[in-house]
Amino acid sequence: MPHKINTIILDDEPSAIENLESMLSFYDYINVVQTSSSFNHLWHYLQSHADQVDLLFLDILLNNENGLDIAKIISETYPTIKIIYSTSEASYALDAYETSPIDYITKPISAVRLQKALTKIRHADNYTVLKNNDVKIGIKSKNVIQMINIADIRLIKKDLRHVNLLLSDDSKLTTTETINALFIKLKAYGFVMITRSIIVPIHDITALDYNQATHRYTIQLLSQLKLPPISQARMKDIKSELAAFNWII
Repeated sequence: MPHKINTIILDDEPSAIENLESMLSFYDYINVVQTSSSFNHLWHYLQSHADQVDLLFLDILLNNENGLDIAKIISETYPTIKIIYSTSEASYALDAYETSPIDYITKPISAVRLQKALTKIRHADNYTVLKNNDVKIGIKSKNVIQMINIADIRLIKKDLRHVNLLLSDDSKLTTTETINALFIKLKAYGFVMITRSIIVPIHDITALDYNQATHRYTIQLLSQLKLPPISQARMKDIKSELAAFNWII
């Protein structure tokens, strides 16, 4: 996406479009490029401008049209356009998530709820997981910078004064960098900080196991590496971080 998030709105209520446009005007990174009251009008616009559109605010209950069907068509034809549903009907939420929207907002739209949705779109923009297995990162180890494939990192753990990277070949690399510095480097590639001393790649997470006896969570990894139990408060923060990568939990 560009710095400005080019946005279109599809709603059959002029007042709803006007209200949403007004609310979006407070966000300098949102650029409303088109509003439509019918899918036919929107489709005509997309045929010549789809490559310039990043985000669609989509109503579900339209005159003689179904927003869910429209979302499927747009997702299949223009998969780079992200969708936020804005509708007066909350009961369609489960069906709506089949099209993997950024969010689902019910009308009347509150400023707080809109800001939360826009935060998600910015996270989706800034923290898109890069899937190229050839991407490498330079890790400082004593006086040498070791170049390793990001896809090979299974766990980063701080032990006392040392920070160690556990790799897919079961080798270990000790770095002089802080764990916070590594997280800043790696979060854009799909890494989350589980505790203050542990970072894992999200593609390695297979389950979040809640223990009712201890009221704590255990995160299970594909690599079978064992992690310490997580408190409910910390798990809430982790879920928020995972939501930035379009995880729905």
